[in-house]
Amino acid sequence: MAREEVFSRRVLIRWSLAAVAVFGVAIFLMAHGDSDASDSIGPIVESRSAFGFAGIADILEQVGTPVVHTRYRSGDKLGNGGVLVIAEPRIDPRMLTKANRILNAKAILLILPKWIGAESEEHSGWVGKAVLSPSINVQAAPDLVDPEADLERGPELSHWDRNKIGPNPVVAAPAQFIKSKKLTPIVADGDKILVGELTKKGQRIFVLADPDVMSNHGLEDTANAAFAVALLGALRTGDGPVVFDEALNSAPANGPNFINRLFKPPLLPGTLLVIVGAILLLWATMPRFGAADPPAPALESGKRGLIDNIASLVGFSGRRGAIVGRFVEATVQDVARQLHAPRGLADGELGTWLDRIGRARGIKTDVAPSIEQANALGMTGRADPGELVALARTISDWKQEIIDGPARHQKRR
Repeated sequence: MAREEVFSRRVLIRWSLAAVAVFGVAIFLMAHGDSDASDSIGPIVESRSAFGFAGIADILEQVGTPVVHTRYRSGDKLGNGGVLVIAEPRIDPRMLTKANRILNAKAILLILPKWIGAESEEHSGWVGKAVLSPSINVQAAPDLVDPEADLERGPELSHWDRNKIGPNPVVAAPAQFIKSKKLTPIVADGDKILVGELTKKGQRIFVLADPDVMSNHGLEDTANAAFAVALLGALRTGDGPVVFDEALNSAPANGPNFINRLFKPPLLPGTLLVIVGAILLLWATMPRFGAADPPAPALESGKRGLIDNIASLVGFSGRRGAIVGRFVEATVQDVARQLHAPRGLADGELGTWLDRIGRARGIKTDVAPSIEQANALGMTGRADPGELVALARTISDWKQEIIDGPARHQKRR
């Protein structure tokens, strides 16, 4: 009978192509959606808000210094003499291990946090409201290099009695600075350190206490722009890039865009294999689209089907032991009848009598143990199928030997 088709092949192909197109558009939008909206005003290179660092990145590229921003494996991107910039990290106990791993670069500029704010409702990407970050939250950042350093805030700082960078920066009130005995003052006014240096085992770490010197709104003053370029130049010893590691300051509120990761190494090959597999599966199943095949009959016809069905019912009932016991009993009674056994013998007496006759005929197998085993299995709800088969075979062989004799039984085998 011809298979009844719900749709024609042409309609099915069109619907399939439409579904694939819609799925592809959905994946594209998910991969390129604004999943990092919570960071649009944050201290990252792509942010052009007052808190962002897009300005210094543009200036560096204009003077021929390459700029890289990343969240992963920043140390591998430094090249020859590059500088790693960790701008305003938000440190919590879960991030300490990652922070210590990032701080292994040879040249690092650590910029301390200062502001927190919300995005403007009128202008996307602008800061709507800004307040000073609590000092206890900022203190975790300098603790990465000097746990004994003290963070302080005060009036505007424009005079420096120590400046090894060159251009003099201007820090508007409330200026943020640190006091430390471990850091060497690079730019400072008395004990108020704006830039401190820590050197250890060939590693140089600059700590910039106030991010306003380098963030977008601070670069409105040309003196700060010149200072920021000179500060990074003092750390950069080769032609490597300035790498902004944003793993500690730009984690999205709802987690990273995992769809976007699926289409980038190292997950890209696996994603392509899944897509190809889905296409092949669709291609393989399209010819079979239509009405469902009729189900197979519950019970097969014919002698073999009847036997298999009866065997299945017996197995399902759990009465295999009783059936084998009845087979043993019927076999023993049949042999007793053919050998003219005395009437009225119980099972044990009949087994003893048959074993005596069997030994007289040269039979080595005793039937009494098989009778006892059959009686035991008959009272057991569940028995080992292998044990039941072995018992049935033993009693069948015993019957052939005791009736026909051992020699003729062997020939029949």
